[in-house]
Amino acid sequence: MAGFGFDEAQEMLRRQVKDFAQKELAPGAQKRNATTKAPREVARRLGEMGLLAIPVPEKYGGQGSDWVSYAIALEELARVDFFASMAPIYAGVAYVLLSQTPEEKWRQWLPPVLQGERICCFAVSEPEAGSDAAAMKLTATRDGDGYILNGEKTSISVGMDADVALLFAKTNPKERAHGITTFWVPLDLPGIVRSHLPHTGYKPMAAASIIFDGVRIPAANRISEEGKGFYAAAGGMDFLRPSLGMVSLGMAEAALDAAASYALQRTAFGRPIAKFEGVSFKVAEHATRLEAARLLCYRTFYLRDLGLPHTKESAMCKWWCPVVAFDAVHDAILLHGHIGYSEEFPLEQRLRDLLGMEFADGTAQIMKIIIAREMMGRVAVPY
Repeated sequence: MAGFGFDEAQEMLRRQVKDFAQKELAPGAQKRNATTKAPREVARRLGEMGLLAIPVPEKYGGQGSDWVSYAIALEELARVDFFASMAPIYAGVAYVLLSQTPEEKWRQWLPPVLQGERICCFAVSEPEAGSDAAAMKLTATRDGDGYILNGEKTSISVGMDADVALLFAKTNPKERAHGITTFWVPLDLPGIVRSHLPHTGYKPMAAASIIFDGVRIPAANRISEEGKGFYAAAGGMDFLRPSLGMVSLGMAEAALDAAASYALQRTAFGRPIAKFEGVSFKVAEHATRLEAARLLCYRTFYLRDLGLPHTKESAMCKWWCPVVAFDAVHDAILLHGHIGYSEEFPLEQRLRDLLGMEFADGTAQIMKIIIAREMMGRVAVPY
């Protein structure tokens, strides 16, 4: 990506993903997004298309493409199917974390995730550890050639259907961030109990509370060095926040397109409502905000492709894009009137999902602390 545009290969990818999404995902997308079951057939199809492995190097079984291309795919998928747009993000988390492990580990664990055969969840949050992730209490106690897991993770997206968890646990409970270690945990082990947490949105990514009661895993399932999990993840996960921003914008762009189309068809007082500035100006204002947010996301991924720092920009994407997107979908519903508020159209679903995006992977307040820290140093951090 250079000159505020995409190269030929990226444009070709956009057309391919858009065509795939419209032809294969759009039929049935609304029905799938109303259920609380992860559509595994969608994950497998994404794997077949290579859309779960766009930025993953070829040695890991990926496409070896760039992060801007990955963002292009997210945007086009999000316009049509929420679950489909989130699946590459979870695959990306698995790649980033497993790329730090010895070859025999990622060769065993990563390919099924990239192929859509196994669903992976990201288990960080706990009942008393959300924004303050370093306060987590789930423990991993060394026991001979393994670890014993005890504790609870909560509000884990796709936790009810995931096959495996990328789990963050305390191997040294006396420490905060320096006591956290990452593990690869199959979720069919004895001692694991999952309970569904019904959420307002994110329906096909059914959230779970997951109890670990004396769960034994091999020491070989440790991903990071002991006490290095928090920092190993933080060092490579700056792609996650602009990813959520990109998905948010894709949903909002589809909603705004629908509102603009509806405004041309719906008549009032003998003319299309697009004639009224109270309608047309709303569309124009949201189109402008979405485009500005979109450029911020793509610039962030461009910086990542160049190997340049992008922590500040990632945090900007995460707090701002869901807000801009939510406002756009909100007004798209109002422009449709009562029919936009009905379950006949996906607008209400997009609004519910976007509300969750505002706190997923960090609240706006935490993101603003990160931005201020990157600009002014740790003096701007209140803890």
